[in-house]
This record gives sequence, C-alpha cells and structure tokens, in this order.
Amino acid sequence: MSTYSVGSMPESITAASEGFATSALAFIEGNTAPGLAYGVVFDGKLLLAGGAGMATIGGQAPDARAIFRIASMTKSFTAAAVLRLRDAGLLRLELPVADYVPELSSVALPTSDSRPPTVRDLLTMQPGWATDDPWADRQESMQPADYSAMLSNGFAFNERPGTDFEYSNLGYTILGRVITNVSGVQYQEYVTTQILRPLGMNNTGFTLDDVDATLLADGHFKRDEQWHVEPVAPTGEFAPLGGLFSNVEDLALWVTFMCDAFAAGERNAGDEVLSRDSRREMQQGHRHIFSSVNVDLSAGPLVMSSPMYGFGLMNAPTPRFGTTVGHSGGYPGYGTHMVWHPVTGVGAIALSNGRYGGAYRVATQMLRELLIASDAPSRVISPTSATKSAFIHVNRLLVQWDDAAADALFSPNVDEDEPRAHRVQALAEQIAKLGGITGPAEQISGTAASHLVWWVPCATGRLRVEIRLAPQAQQKVQTLNLRAVPHPSAELATTARLVVEGLFDGDAWPLIVAIADDLDTSTVLQMASVMRAFESTVELAPLPTSADSSTSATFRVKGGAMSYELALSIDDSSQATKVSLTMVALTSDDNALVRM
Repeated sequence: MSTYSVGSMPESITAASEGFATSALAFIEGNTAPGLAYGVVFDGKLLLAGGAGMATIGGQAPDARAIFRIASMTKSFTAAAVLRLRDAGLLRLELPVADYVPELSSVALPTSDSRPPTVRDLLTMQPGWATDDPWADRQESMQPADYSAMLSNGFAFNERPGTDFEYSNLGYTILGRVITNVSGVQYQEYVTTQILRPLGMNNTGFTLDDVDATLLADGHFKRDEQWHVEPVAPTGEFAPLGGLFSNVEDLALWVTFMCDAFAAGERNAGDEVLSRDSRREMQQGHRHIFSSVNVDLSAGPLVMSSPMYGFGLMNAPTPRFGTTVGHSGGYPGYGTHMVWHPVTGVGAIALSNGRYGGAYRVATQMLRELLIASDAPSRVISPTSATKSAFIHVNRLLVQWDDAAADALFSPNVDEDEPRAHRVQALAEQIAKLGGITGPAEQISGTAASHLVWWVPCATGRLRVEIRLAPQAQQKVQTLNLRAVPHPSAELATTARLVVEGLFDGDAWPLIVAIADDLDTSTVLQMASVMRAFESTVELAPLPTSADSSTSATFRVKGGAMSYELALSIDDSSQATKVSLTMVALTSDDNALVRM
C-alpha cells in the first residue's frame, strides 16, 4: 500500500527542480529545438517553472509566460466545446456528423454495410479515414469556402467507421465546423469566449492579436544544421486540430481544470464552462490505440503500455501509477506536451519551439520522477459506509462468532455457497492453527469501494481476510474469504533470503543453499536470468502470501519493473525440496491507497 500523502508532493517537486533544469538543458543540447519552457502543476498552482535554450535566435531562454503554438493539444479544447454544446442539448454524439455538416451528406462510404461516421467517432479518432500527419498541419489557414468544397469531394477510408483507431486531424477540423454550425458563431470565437476567457486563460488564442505577441517564442525548423524561423500560419478552418497559441502559465489552468474533475468532494469550480462529469468523460479511454512493451533496459524499468484515446486527450494506464492523461502536439515550428496524474492532481507541461520537437520526453519524464519520488498511489479508494461497517463486524466475528450478527451482515448467497456450520468450524480451525488472534487488523488494501483485503496478526502467523459487498442499496457481504498463513520458520526465511540474493547476484544456483538430489533448478535459473535483465534491485517480502506450513511457503519478490513469487519448501535438514520462481503481473491495484 502506498505511503503517499498530499503534503509530500510539493517537497518532491522542490527536490526535483534541479534535475528538471538539467533534463531541459540536455533536451536543448540534443538539438531537438532551440528552446524549451516547462512547468509542474499541483493543487491548482504552477509550483515550478523554468526554461532552457532560446525563445528567439540569439535571445533569452523561454519562461512560463513565453507563447508557443501548442499544436494538437488544441484538440482537448475542441472536444470540450463539443461536449459543452452536447450538455446544452444542442447536439448528440451518436448522430452522424453529416447531420451537422451538410457537405458530408453525399460522401461515399467505404462499403455498403458501413454506417456514416458519428460525432463520437470523430472525437475518438475512429471515423475510418486515412491518417493525415503531416498533410493536415500545413492546411491551418484554409478558408471556409475552400474547406466546404474539400468536404464535398469526400475522403479515402482505411477502415469502416467506428471499427478501429486511426489518428485523424481532419476529424477534429470537422468538429470545428460542427461547433460553428451548431453554436452560430465561428469556432475560434466560441472556444475563446466560452472556454478560454472564463477560465482566465488570457494569453491563449488563435491569433497573435489574441495574446501578448511580444512574448512569442518563434517556431523553428532545422536545415543544413542551422535553425531557421518558421513562418506563422494564420488561423483558418484547420485551427481546431492544432491552431492555439498558449504558454505554460495558461496551460497550468487547463491542467488544473481537468484534474479538478477528480478532486474529492463535489467542487463546482469551472462547471459553468464544462461540468465535472463531462471533464471526466473527456479523460476516459474510449478507443484502444495499441499495446506495447518497452524492453529498452537502458531507459529504465520494463514498461507495459496500452494507451486509449478519449475526447481530445489520451488515457494511458500504467501498472504502478494507474492512469495518466494528456496530449502531445507537433506542428511546423513547435513540439509540445501536457500530461497529468488525475489521482494526485500533479501535471507536467513542456513546450518547445522546434518543428515536431519531442517535448513529450521531457514532460513524461518529469511526471514519472515526481510520482516515484512521492510514492504516488495508482488509485485512492474510499470504501462505502457499508464496507467500513462490514470491516468492523467481520473482525468482531473472527474473535467471537455470533449467528445473529452474521445474519444481519451476510447476503443469503454466503450460506448457500458454504454452509454456516462448515464455515464457522473452518474459521475456528484456521485461527487455532495460528495460535489465536493477537492484534488488530493491518495492511488494509482493496480494489474498489466495496472490496477490502486485510491481515489479522496471530501468534504463529497471519490470517488473510477478504470481503466483497453486493451492489444493492442496502449492501451486504457477498464474499468472505479466509486464509491462514503460518509464519515461516527461521530456517525457511533464511533459505528464502539466500536463494533470492544468490539468484540475483549470479547465473548459477547459490552453493550455500543445499538442494535435494532430485530437485531440478533449471527452470528457476532461467526465470532468474529474466529477473536480472529487468531489475536493478529486488526486495524479498519478510512474510509469505500463502503457506502450507512453516517450512513450505510462497513469498513475494518485488522489483522495480515486475513482481515475482518464490515458492519454497525445505526439509528437516534445511535442504530445498521444492523451489519455483514465477513472474507476477504488476497491476495498478497493487499500488492503490485505501482511505478508511
């Protein structure tokens, strides 16, 4: 269970500031962009900001006020505008987009059994059209008449609408036309007056006249090893895909606006712009993008990724920290990124002024370092009142069984699944096996508000207790699982430690650990080589997660990338008679924080 506390995050940000400055400088020295501005957001404030390189050729480093074109980060503002109109009852996401953009009504579909693309399809990058980077980035300034003519000419489909993810800038430009047609005002005006200015984003806009142009960080491209200034394309019909100008200061407000949707309680700050529910909807994963495993060991621990696209935002689940949300931007002259961790409300922003500059590397690394330093949880689980009550009453039953209390606590299926008399007898036998209960519950964990797992200390071991409550309004316990886990003998604990240390340090069985003549260690050695490849350190849990006896148990071995289980048995002479090492999937539930 995580030791995270809200108070630890500002300390982690302060401690990391020097490292962030070094990372920013390294980014510039890599010739990805002439300049970079960055910032860290937490608890509604821009707690740290800095910059490196040059905002203009020969000029000073950009800071939090420097203006950059934020490219595809604009898509989240476009999506917010669509949802605002949806919430007002002016459009429906499930309807064909042609209902709101008549030029699309005659567009031929890829097959006779295809349905037309819907507004939702465009929001989630699944209209089926061929992906369009970098073509679309050069169409920023297209005028309305030319745009309408282009729409009427139709598009090339790679997939049937609604069946697969394929990044579509074009789809977001059409959403801009939807906003114009439904609201009755031009897209740029609607976003500015209904979203940007009400949020206090006064240095964000679609033209240099909308912002303080004296703060502009010129966009650049590299040719013949020299940086050249990228001309500024005027705003036009392709602006909804990436045309906004902004800075770290203003984007901190946007990140805060998104994180506030998950904050405890029912705060209404910003609801006049977009409801908390719609903001949460934007940040959910609506369309799977791909799955990957990063095995570049020089880059750090093994990372498994399965990102999804929401509404103008990407949702990226991670095993250790749960979900992060954000979006990159790449445009002629600029490369940008914003990313945040909804559970803790911490976010990172990086803006660069080099064509398609990889600012995402800086922002994602900043966020990851902060989450590690603060031991951030993957989720914060607040058990329901019924779950908290059940926790108390189950612990009482463990000490003194009471049929009347059990009747009030359990759903009927509990006795149907296991007869009451058998359950009570098994409980008594397990507690007796462990020498009796010696203390209160500890190590409380869970995966949902109606689910808890905890350990009850006993004289010679621990009792693992798990409850899950049913979904009715008057919740009752539907699952009660108990498992007695004896403490390991001193000999077993020592052998487990020596096995883990020996396997991690070398490629042969540790000679200090005696093994039975018929014990085959080849499979264990193979898994140990995998563990050494993935991990820089490993830690053996002192107490087992399951055990048949004090000389036969399964221990958790925690690494930075994965977790492992060591199953070990010894005989009376401390010879290993059974040993196995298996990899265990690390899930976000392993790092959830339960707040009772």
